[in-house]
Amino acid sequence: MTKKPRILITNDDGVDAPGIKVLEQIARQISDDVWVVAPLTNQSGVGHKFTLGQELKIEQRDERIYAVNGSPADCVVTGMTHLLKKKPADIVLSGVNRGQNIADLVNCSGTAAGAREGALQGALGIALSQSMDFSNEHLIEWDCSKAYGAQVVEQIIKSARGTETYYNINFPRCTADEVSGIEVVPHQRFSTSPFEYYPSDNAGKHFVAILETPKPLTPEADCVRLLDHNAITVTPLLLQQTDMTELERLSGTLQFSKVSRDEG
Repeated sequence: MTKKPRILITNDDGVDAPGIKVLEQIARQISDDVWVVAPLTNQSGVGHKFTLGQELKIEQRDERIYAVNGSPADCVVTGMTHLLKKKPADIVLSGVNRGQNIADLVNCSGTAAGAREGALQGALGIALSQSMDFSNEHLIEWDCSKAYGAQVVEQIIKSARGTETYYNINFPRCTADEVSGIEVVPHQRFSTSPFEYYPSDNAGKHFVAILETPKPLTPEADCVRLLDHNAITVTPLLLQQTDMTELERLSGTLQFSKVSRDEG
């Protein structure tokens, strides 16, 4: 990693979201070569969606700040393979998301996808999220992200080994002096998907929503450590998703019987 790495920033809350301004502040403590390529509108929950078969447009907002009318993954591809093509970013930071991205939610998180696509493009990918109480959606404090964001990211940069792993950071919803520490933890595997049908007041329509957290929760995983213990959680995630144990177990056991076609 270079002394002053080139950093590309994206998010899923949109280019005008307050969290991306926090992430800019974090990135500029690490490097003076910082670029922003973020969605024009809110893309929360889109996961690793690509806008295929539709034209996208780049809108320059300021020097080194661009908006794209697409997903976080679209933005990273646009930044890495077009805007920064001659010198792609060393690090892709995604966030700071408005609300925690923990447990199985990493599978649908646009924030996590921004970091994942960064890693797939050959950069060090890091997703950052600020925990909040969703019962009061108008209240979110960025205190912990601002206070500790740069030091957590810098430690990951120093310790990372290649780009096959990307990282998911969550900051607790407390004041900076109430943070208990930094913990490297697995993400919570729920007993079932947290998403379910929720009827709308409008006839014939409904929402897909999280109404309650599936139980039980693992004490050592990110949900409990972040929400109950005020820890900054760091979860390393692999690009290689193959279950190698199952691959080895199944190897040579699946039988093939060739089907002959009646050509008459």
